[in-house]
Amino acid sequence: MKNSVESLLEDDHASLDQLFVELDLALAQPDTACGFELLDLFWARLAVHIRAEHLHLFPALSKAASKTSSKSRVPIREEVEMILTRLRADHDFFMKELAQLMKEAREHSAGGDFRKRLAEIRSRLEIHNQIEERQVYVWPALLFDETTVAALEEKIRLELENMPPRFAAETR
Repeated sequence: MKNSVESLLEDDHASLDQLFVELDLALAQPDTACGFELLDLFWARLAVHIRAEHLHLFPALSKAASKTSSKSRVPIREEVEMILTRLRADHDFFMKELAQLMKEAREHSAGGDFRKRLAEIRSRLEIHNQIEERQVYVWPALLFDETTVAALEEKIRLELENMPPRFAAETR
């Protein structure tokens, strides 16, 4: 059975993936204005997701893993830190690339490789999400008791709901 953190973050991945599909379809249209609005929303939603992981999930996992031993069934510190380092690097890549694409969209200088670059981001994001869903999101149930998992889930939920003001009226 999935823990509440796992379910929450996987559901957010699915929602982001659906938004990406809508974004790609909108950018295929002659009038790309809607596509650029969806790109801005996707960028903001992904940033909120990343913020939740960086502020709450990753530190909690790092702290808990530092107390485990290689004899236990839970992930050990070295494994956790290696994977979190990779995920943080991915997060940096996503945010920098999307920021650059947003800049180009705002300056109306989005070139022919715009959608190709988005496809590259999506491809890397799919691999990234698999790592999170198969490993990282499972770890809270292995490392924490139910009360701690529930508290972590609430902190993450609040971060996911804390969208920038320009999207305050948007529905998830």
